[in-house]
Amino acid sequence: MRHTLILLRHAKSDWPEGIADHDRPLTARGRRDAPRTGVWLVEHHRVPDRAAVSTALRTQETYELAAEKFPASPEVLLKDELYAASAGEMLEVVRETPESVGTLMVVSHNPGTQLLALALADETRPELVAEVRAGYPTNTLTVLEFDGAWAALDPGAASIVAVESPRG
Repeated sequence: MRHTLILLRHAKSDWPEGIADHDRPLTARGRRDAPRTGVWLVEHHRVPDRAAVSTALRTQETYELAAEKFPASPEVLLKDELYAASAGEMLEVVRETPESVGTLMVVSHNPGTQLLALALADETRPELVAEVRAGYPTNTLTVLEFDGAWAALDPGAASIVAVESPRG
């Protein structure tokens, strides 16, 4: 079965004094940019069936603002394991996805998000791999497609089909 994985780094976040990293909110720019992600996903027919979202405030806010643009509400799983996760830890969350889910969106943090995109990518579209490698600013998403089971997703098994950094 063909599956789609959308990896999204949270939108621009603030660093308020006295606030723990986990509880950092989005900035005004982040609140402007995040809905653009939802618009882009709708326009490109990439609305997820399920979203796995880090429990950090900034990732939850990013997802909620993007999802406001979706025509339907995907299943959402808040995952502690995605907070400050490595690429390998993120991949374990992805591999837990049931086969009935065609498109999974993971909203998390860098460097794990960028490193997972690079680890999963084959060389079908070297220009997109190079784009991910060059930098992964806030509110950047990578869309990957692969054939096979979620549980069997391995490095190099997916093709990057889009990289986008929607800005408002």
